Amino acid sequence: MEGNEEPSHARDILICITGLTPQVVTETLYALAVAAPSDQRRLPAEIHVVTTGEGRHRLEHTLLDRSDGAPGELQRLCTDYGLERDAIRFGPETLHVICDPQGRELDDITDPDGNAAVADCINALLRQLTRDPLLRLHVSLAGGRKTMGFYAGYALSLYARPQDELSHVLVNAPFESHPEFFYPPPQPRRLRLPQTGETVSTASAEVRLARLPFVRLRDGLDPALLDGEIPFSTAVERAQQSLDHPELRLDLTHRKVYLQGHAVRLSSTHFIWLVWFAERARHDLPPMPFDESAAKNLLRLIVYLEGHGITPIHEAVASAALELEHGQRSNYFERTRSRLNRALSERSGLTPRAAERYHIKASGRRPHTGYALDLPPQSIHIEGEP
Repeated sequence: MEGNEEPSHARDILICITGLTPQVVTETLYALAVAAPSDQRRLPAEIHVVTTGEGRHRLEHTLLDRSDGAPGELQRLCTDYGLERDAIRFGPETLHVICDPQGRELDDITDPDGNAAVADCINALLRQLTRDPLLRLHVSLAGGRKTMGFYAGYALSLYARPQDELSHVLVNAPFESHPEFFYPPPQPRRLRLPQTGETVSTASAEVRLARLPFVRLRDGLDPALLDGEIPFSTAVERAQQSLDHPELRLDLTHRKVYLQGHAVRLSSTHFIWLVWFAERARHDLPPMPFDESAAKNLLRLIVYLEGHGITPIHEAVASAALELEHGQRSNYFERTRSRLNRALSERSGLTPRAAERYHIKASGRRPHTGYALDLPPQSIHIEGEP
């Protein structure tokens, strides 16, 4: 899918966030499927709601049909405006109740653990639904606590495709949050205001949908972030790794390596290699072919570092020197480059895409292939130089 092109035969999915106001579901559906301009109306194939335990009780009591056969508010809306209720999947199975780590439903969000549970619930739902390219998500921020709306918008920013939308339903006073107002019925009726006892006609009710622009980060994320089952906080941390500016810090005195602040333990050989390519990148030198000149440069660096007490010549480094001196350059260079890149990915704690920025990369075609650490000089810091 390219640009803003939508997948063919997209199925619309409405996602609402609610607390103690189930009305936002019917209000959003009304705005989306009835009040919108005719060319923008959408009847969702499914409605998913993230809510609390008490919120779930209110949703089931008001929106769903009752056991005695009386229609719920969702059925009333569909009947009033000719919408096909059977075409909308909405029931207990699409109500996602926020639970604590022990699996107990939360009736309210009042502490940091509750906030984390909200974030994880919303994150998991949006990540799952955005895996299907034939779904078009419409996420509403109305309802619930402010943190719930924040997490919904942030998670959508992480996972949204071009076809996905974010909105907030706007209802004028005094109908906003009125316990008996669920949508403007075609035949107006009067509602009593709890505060004053006066009545007001629903003919003056206005329900509008405000579509909200947001930044879509999905294309810049590591694929592992989109496919895995991870908490929201981890998803944010890993997304940030790909967005942060690269930073390589080498401590020659203590032979330590840090990628974006993450310590990486490397062998003597790999440490020297990283110093070698970091020095070249810091001086903005072009990609280097793996030839006799490169072998001599590496040997000089090994001798230089050893002579200044920066790093000992361990057995692995001594073996490398022997290979280079005996003309076995090709196998040594390719093998060491591959192993260094793998070590940087596996030991850095960064996502694969973030770690890849520190790999020694090849450019050009054989026999003119060159190798370089493709980092800007200002991203490289070498400490402990003699």
